[in-house]
Amino acid sequence: MSASPDRPLPYSLIVDRDIGAAGQSVSAHDLVTDLARSLLDGGAATCITDRRGELIYANAAYERIATAVAEAGLAPIGRPIDARADDTASESTRRQAIEVGGQIAHYEIREQFLRGSTGGVVGRVVVYAPVAEPDDARAKLAAAVERLDDVTRLVSDWVWETDRDLVLTYLSPRVHEVLGYHQLQLAGRPLASLLAEPSATIEALSAQTERQPFRDQAVKIADSGGEIHHVLLSGLPIYCPTSGDFLGFRGTAQDVSELRRREQALLRAKEVAEFANRTKSEFLANMSHELRTPLNAIIGFSEIMDREMLGPIGNARYKGYAADITDSAGHLLELINDILDAAKIEAGEMSLAEETVDPRDLVESVRRLIAPRAERAKLRLDVRLTGTVPALRVDKTKLKQILINLLSNAVKFTPEGGRVSLRAELADNGEFLFLVRDSGIGIAPDDMARAMAPFGQVDSRLSRKYEGTGLGLPLAKSLTELHGGGFELVSQPEHGTTVTVRLPASRVVAG
Repeated sequence: MSASPDRPLPYSLIVDRDIGAAGQSVSAHDLVTDLARSLLDGGAATCITDRRGELIYANAAYERIATAVAEAGLAPIGRPIDARADDTASESTRRQAIEVGGQIAHYEIREQFLRGSTGGVVGRVVVYAPVAEPDDARAKLAAAVERLDDVTRLVSDWVWETDRDLVLTYLSPRVHEVLGYHQLQLAGRPLASLLAEPSATIEALSAQTERQPFRDQAVKIADSGGEIHHVLLSGLPIYCPTSGDFLGFRGTAQDVSELRRREQALLRAKEVAEFANRTKSEFLANMSHELRTPLNAIIGFSEIMDREMLGPIGNARYKGYAADITDSAGHLLELINDILDAAKIEAGEMSLAEETVDPRDLVESVRRLIAPRAERAKLRLDVRLTGTVPALRVDKTKLKQILINLLSNAVKFTPEGGRVSLRAELADNGEFLFLVRDSGIGIAPDDMARAMAPFGQVDSRLSRKYEGTGLGLPLAKSLTELHGGGFELVSQPEHGTTVTVRLPASRVVAG
């Protein structure tokens, strides 16, 4: 049989021919067999079994996944071909996920039966061709993109992206809502063109040396109506994961305009309050002379009348009135002195007139002033100095004022029959201590902060039992701290109060 030069020889004739050159003998059948084996070995994972399910051939790709295929129950080995396959056998294809080396891989499995020269099925070939991610993975990716779009619409921060030339390629919907521009009006514009004022940091991003993350860069951006928005801009460079080429920047922006307005309003309110407070403090500090002078005159003249220094008063009741005027004016002067001293301390105008003082003389002077009050309140007053009593370098008047305020408070808040004491001693660490104790009503823990605040009253009702400005404890504390000392208050309701005034060792004069 021969073939026309224009027509190829049938396969059966090719494989039966000897195509060797002179002196060589090469079977065309062998050549075709070698070519087929080469194609199989370099292709997808493939195996061939006979009718009994025994393995006839497996390429290298199949050997690499053979164990995983067997564990998944997808190997044809060991599965005999049913006799009915002679009449019904056909090619089948399906997709299957297989765990290979701890990773999930997706394969398209094609199974086909092989027929012999008589037409009967003699074997089976199975090909495991790797495929891309299945449709459900693409669906998940689409869902993730949709979720990201929803987030960028809802979050208050802006999301933006540029190309390598810093030209805007993406802006989240929030940007358009705030600035009032349509998306087409912003896309394709340079990032720097949005700024109402130049920013060296933003303009330098295009330089290769400046391609680095930045955070909270303060810029100003004008909206479509010309209103300026204060924005904190953050971004980071984007690089191609495969080539490493610079692709642009991606980042966020936060509109802090409203926050800036609130901060400025609070700052203005703070400045107004501080100015008013300074004005009040300066007024009270400057009113010292104007308030004290008339009160001193009232006290002086009422004392002259009470003592009848210029002759007897005709009516005895007038003398009683004069005594009442003296007591009331004296009480009012104490209140005014406390208020003015507190104002001076607040205004930073209080200073110390230091001198060397003997604590014994100071304590005795305070005792003489407080004793009549304690006696009228039917209280026991105990004043004692223990151990070595060195001299102190202090402001005598102010230290005396501290002790008088503390003892006056103790007398005021201690019921009849109670006890008030003053102790003075040198501590082991070199500090000099004054301790004022009483068995009075005490202060609840929740009221402690209010009691220590200027003008604070634990009982703030108009009908309160105990009168006063509420400056006794705060003023004593401030004057103690003016000496560089420490002030401690310990109190418990119905168990009394203990106040400790600590003067630093530097105020103790060595004997």
